[in-house]
Amino acid sequence: MNEQDNEITISLGDMFAYMLHRWKFIALVAILGMVAIGGFLLYRQYNSIQNKYGDATYNEMVKDMTQEQLRTVDLFYTRYRTYQERIKENQFYADNSLMMKLDANNVSILTREYLVKSNYSGVVSSFIDSSLDLDDYTKMAGMLGSDIDARYINELISLSGSVDQDSYRIDTDKVGDVVNGSIDYSYTGLLTLKVTANSREDADQLIGVADAAIREHLETLKSTGLKVDLSELTTTYTERYDTGIAEYQRGRAEQGSQLVTEYYNFETSAKNSMDQQESEVFNYLIEKEQEVKEQLHKLRYPAMGLVVGGVLAVIIVAIAYLFAPGVKTFDDVKRLTKEKCIGVVVQKTRSKIFLGKVFHNWGQKIEFHGVKRIPEEEAVAIVCDRIASICSDRNAGKVFIVSDSDASYTDSVLNKTLETLKKTKGLEAQAGSPSNSLEALQGLRGSQVAVLAVTMKNSLPNVVRDEYAVCEENSIPVVANFVIYPQR
Repeated sequence: MNEQDNEITISLGDMFAYMLHRWKFIALVAILGMVAIGGFLLYRQYNSIQNKYGDATYNEMVKDMTQEQLRTVDLFYTRYRTYQERIKENQFYADNSLMMKLDANNVSILTREYLVKSNYSGVVSSFIDSSLDLDDYTKMAGMLGSDIDARYINELISLSGSVDQDSYRIDTDKVGDVVNGSIDYSYTGLLTLKVTANSREDADQLIGVADAAIREHLETLKSTGLKVDLSELTTTYTERYDTGIAEYQRGRAEQGSQLVTEYYNFETSAKNSMDQQESEVFNYLIEKEQEVKEQLHKLRYPAMGLVVGGVLAVIIVAIAYLFAPGVKTFDDVKRLTKEKCIGVVVQKTRSKIFLGKVFHNWGQKIEFHGVKRIPEEEAVAIVCDRIASICSDRNAGKVFIVSDSDASYTDSVLNKTLETLKKTKGLEAQAGSPSNSLEALQGLRGSQVAVLAVTMKNSLPNVVRDEYAVCEENSIPVVANFVIYPQR
């Protein structure tokens, strides 16, 4: 072994795998960063906004202004608020109006006419005014979609009609006797129900609800003692290009566009009409209304905290990897021992979390690139068989397994190895650290060959060199090495 070969290999791939195995720590620090750093930045920004748009700031800005200047600012700001409210109302209507959502090129119209007879002259008006209520509109909106505003259903439904007196009936006991008798008037009218929709299916659904509401109102009128008779006359369906709807939609769109143009003209005029001090206060009032509600970065700062926490965790894990004293890579093992490797015994990872399995498997693919992993029992059996073969070639019946690691998994593997060598291969076998234990040193001196067992991330390079030197001092040849790889 060359003592001057003291450098240790730093593998970026192995470092990355080391980080993947510690994904929980990185995730925890990242979340803490999101909460702590993101929360701090949000709190600081919130306080800054509150201070910026607080009363003290405003009072400082207006303390040297005249009453005339303040009235000018107030006048323009009031007009600004009016324009903003009108623009919002217009946009809300454009977003929710069912009339605006109709396809004017292909409108479905379903019309149903009813014949109404009654002794009450206002019967048709009653149907028009009272048949449909909010519950009916809500039911219709649910049929058209979950995002439909029931308050706009009336744009698709219309009830119209008229009534005329067509006769009257005299009720008396004697012909010509109208003094002690009574007169009943008879009124006949047409009630027209019209539904406008984007499809026949939608029109059928809407008219079904409206028809049920009309007949329900009929029963309500009868329950009051009125004589009312309602019968369906005709139901017609058409599809057409509706110029009225098209013109209405264009008119509303032009109205919204004109309103925005008027606002921008007002804004330009306002800034040109005010002096610098008035303009600053005016802009401050506008920013106060907009920024306090919208400027708070509720996603950006937590995301920044998450990134900063994650980077900090990665740096901590990288430093821990760099300063970890144990052997890190298979190249380190080869450089330290200068002997052939007869096997790798890898501990099986156990993660109950699906994400943990993904990260551990990914890390292992990087760590064991070029190394065939096999089950632990089979790996131990192969190592023992190769040790027995080497001992047979050298006529050696006593072997010493040199290991400086005190890891629990290393102890488990060494116990299985010794048991297999003794019971299955018929060899006298011991294990220990001759450079750190007198008992192990004496056991080494009583052996004929030595095999180095290097525990990855746990065996210390300097101790491995010392163990090799102790073997040379006692003329015990190191015939091979094998690697024990514990997993988190």
